[in-house]
Amino acid sequence: MKAATRFAMVLSLATALAGGCAPAWAAQPYEGFWASTKMDCRDEDSVNRMSIEGGNRLFWYETRCRASAITADGKLSWKMRLACEGEGEKFRSNPRVSIAADGRLVMDNGPVGQAKRQTYVRCEIPKSR
Repeated sequence: MKAATRFAMVLSLATALAGGCAPAWAAQPYEGFWASTKMDCRDEDSVNRMSIEGGNRLFWYETRCRASAITADGKLSWKMRLACEGEGEKFRSNPRVSIAADGRLVMDNGPVGQAKRQTYVRCEIPKSR
């Protein structure tokens, strides 16, 4: 019985510590589905759509990246170090991601696109029933 009591205490402590760390696992403001326009949001195959999942995985039409480092660069800005794969090649990128006052996601020096700056609107993805 003594071992069971000790186990219960350790489990309680672990649960309390995990609860204290919960905000670290909360979704980041930049997570979600994004597109160049609201029309691109509705087109699942649009090359102008992207998603950011789990805080460190970024997906475009033919490119996917994983962030190895994300550091705050202001209130709603982050610098990232990305390792990417796309169209059969591996490469690195160091973008700056920010949320503008109008809610748009701005990516400077991003891994995709012709321009040095891409601007995205948040896509509202309907939940399946």
